[in-house]
Amino acid sequence: LEALALALDHFESTIVSQEDRRRDQISKNEQSESMLSDPSLLSEDEVWMAELLMRYLKLAIENAPESSSPQFSFSTNKFSDTINFAHSHFEMLSGVCFEYCIVTRRLDLLFGRIFQCFYEARYINVFLDVMESYILNDKLKYVAPEAMALFVEHCKDIKDLQVVERCLLHMETNLMDFDSILSLLKKNLLFTGMFHVYCNGLDDFVSPMELLFEGLFDSTDDRSNRRRVDIGERDANSNQLEKYGYKALLYLEYSFNGKYFPKGDAIHPEERLQTIRRDLLDLLFRESYLPQPHARAYGLNHSINGIRTSSHPYLRVLLLIDTNAFLDCLSIVLDDPLARFESTYSDSSIFEYGVGQNVALPHVTLPQLERKVNEILPDRQHLTRVLSSVIMPNSIANANRLLAPTGDCMPSLPDASKPLYLDFLAKYLKKGVVAVPKYVTTEVFTHLCTKKDASEEDVLSLLISISQTSFDLDEILHTVEDAGMTRSALVLHKVGVAQSIDRIGMKEKCEDHFNGAIDCFLTGKEPDFQLGLFSYVRQECAGENTSSIPPEERCNDSCTNAILRNIVLRRLHDFIKVDPIHSAHLVADIFVEDIDRILTSLNGVDNGRVEYEFLNAIISGGLAKVDTVSSQELSANLSFDHHHRYLALMVQFQPDSVYRYLSSSRSYRLDDALKLCQERRITDASAYLLERMGDVSGALQLMLKSLDTRMMTLKHLLRENTGFRGVSRRISANKRWKFHNEAAEKEISGVKQILVAILGLCERNKNEHLTLDNERGPLLWFHVLDRLAHSKSVLRISKESDEQNTSSISTVLSELLLMTMQRMISNVSLYDLMHKITTDYAGS
Repeated sequence: LEALALALDHFESTIVSQEDRRRDQISKNEQSESMLSDPSLLSEDEVWMAELLMRYLKLAIENAPESSSPQFSFSTNKFSDTINFAHSHFEMLSGVCFEYCIVTRRLDLLFGRIFQCFYEARYINVFLDVMESYILNDKLKYVAPEAMALFVEHCKDIKDLQVVERCLLHMETNLMDFDSILSLLKKNLLFTGMFHVYCNGLDDFVSPMELLFEGLFDSTDDRSNRRRVDIGERDANSNQLEKYGYKALLYLEYSFNGKYFPKGDAIHPEERLQTIRRDLLDLLFRESYLPQPHARAYGLNHSINGIRTSSHPYLRVLLLIDTNAFLDCLSIVLDDPLARFESTYSDSSIFEYGVGQNVALPHVTLPQLERKVNEILPDRQHLTRVLSSVIMPNSIANANRLLAPTGDCMPSLPDASKPLYLDFLAKYLKKGVVAVPKYVTTEVFTHLCTKKDASEEDVLSLLISISQTSFDLDEILHTVEDAGMTRSALVLHKVGVAQSIDRIGMKEKCEDHFNGAIDCFLTGKEPDFQLGLFSYVRQECAGENTSSIPPEERCNDSCTNAILRNIVLRRLHDFIKVDPIHSAHLVADIFVEDIDRILTSLNGVDNGRVEYEFLNAIISGGLAKVDTVSSQELSANLSFDHHHRYLALMVQFQPDSVYRYLSSSRSYRLDDALKLCQERRITDASAYLLERMGDVSGALQLMLKSLDTRMMTLKHLLRENTGFRGVSRRISANKRWKFHNEAAEKEISGVKQILVAILGLCERNKNEHLTLDNERGPLLWFHVLDRLAHSKSVLRISKESDEQNTSSISTVLSELLLMTMQRMISNVSLYDLMHKITTDYAGS
């Protein structure tokens, strides 16, 4: 060993230093190949070092300890733990030889004379185990064919052939003897190793896949013949099928992503990736089985039966393993923005039209053209057609009134295959890169509407993306309506209206779709969505959507518009419930001359509430905020009868607004308005009308009386409110207190509103009603002041009253007095006001 160490020192200081001078002149491959030295080219030093190693090896073998096997002890019923010194000796000896030959780059010696010595000594397995550790630690990149063959047999004996594949991943493929290594891999069905050797060594990505398919076909046929195998064999076949299948899918994922399998190194250049994709897609979508000569030579089944006789067997077997995983692999290619596909063609037997990406090639030379053509991937339309024929054979057969293909040679795909494919198909229909016949589109929509995680956004986006002629309108509409997808149904109804609106003989269909579209808007939950009803109806009734059908098939435009207008008139009450102002705006645009007819049709709907909301939108100014011109047009068409009807409805539904309307409008008859207000006991409005009719005193007395009544009501509410606050803290009592408190607040607001109306009356008539001597302040103002000043006694507020109650009433009275004094200051002279206060209220 000391001699070997000295020899290595000499090698590193002399031979290696000389080689360093030439290192820049040789490539990496040449450096690797230098590990396999030609004995005729060796220097004297290298020959001497090799002989030194061989002398050591022979001496070590001749003086090796004898092999000892474990002894069985009958007393303990176990084998003894005796150390096998011979095994340890040869293990150490192998390590020395490997280190020496690797450092001196004499792999020819290692796998020549040294390998033969270990073989003759019957310790070749020890040599192979040590060799495995050197390979896995990236110290050894090459193994001779003879050694590799024995290594494979050794791994097979210990039932761990995966070690062979792991070692291959650490070896230099350019140094391999491909014929011998591939022969071993094929014979032992080591497909991962085949992928590595074929792809990295031979740049062939298709052949290993073809070999793996042979194993997949055999496993599939074995699993199909369940009657001829027992349960144990059946499970083993299923496990092998899944093992091969997922390995194939993983290989496709790596290759389509531009990575070598299984190490994950990037494939370069980019152009090579596109050719790999094309070659693999051509294999996957091959219509029939093509026997492989290299499969026969290595024991793989070459008989054409079972799944091999089916159409598209390569595609079918991967879909059988995992449809979702295969479609994900295919999506890698289809989703690549850099991928280029053949131009789409139209196949009238299956597809009705085509949508795709046409590839225009610039002017290039013939070799460049061939290379570019190889980079163009198969037509996506073709890929989709093939997938449909394999996954949905029954649908295609039914559509063409044919019998679905049957036979024992074609195992059925999993139940989940079709739903997964329909999701896949929907994705590319949205992108507009494929087209399918109507019956397939129907199945796509049915699946999207009925699956567990159905989303209307998916259905809606697909409807918007595809052509209106690519689906059966009635079938899709029935499906989405059953699923309760309002927005999708709306899109379809709009399409139905557009297709039938101008056609002769399609009046009823147009009406049905137009009514359906209105129903979709009305049943929508979002307010913004519902408001879209008005713009849609306005657009259709105005004839803004023109039809592209020939003139001889079109009906009269006026007839069509009349049909739609009549539908809107019949359903206008539904529009008003959505938004009265937008409804009034719509009427102004389309039915401005039919206002009387519209109001007649609304009479009595929802007890008059709908009619009132419509009139209120016009008269109250709501429409004017949206469109002044429309508001003026409608207002000009309203008669006194219409205003009287509006006032009658306001008295019924919104009595608090009557006074404000009467004081701002003159479009009513005083007698009729007074009668309505008196019947409903609307005091402020009645007083205002009396004032307009000249009975100012009567109007004032009426309002003051109403003020007294509201004050008494307020007093009782405050008392009840205070009682609930002090009696109990229970939840029910608190709720009742809250209710009475809200009622009191409302009553206070009503009291203030009455007072405002009273003060307005005084202000309007300040120059007509003076004191008796016609010299002092206005009489009307003093009547109001007297009534408020004596309210304390009227309400009987005493010292014994509840402190909270007294405080609340006093606060209200103070606010009312303040409101009155503020208005009086600007209307009554200061002298008259001070004289009134000091004379009449000096002691209060």
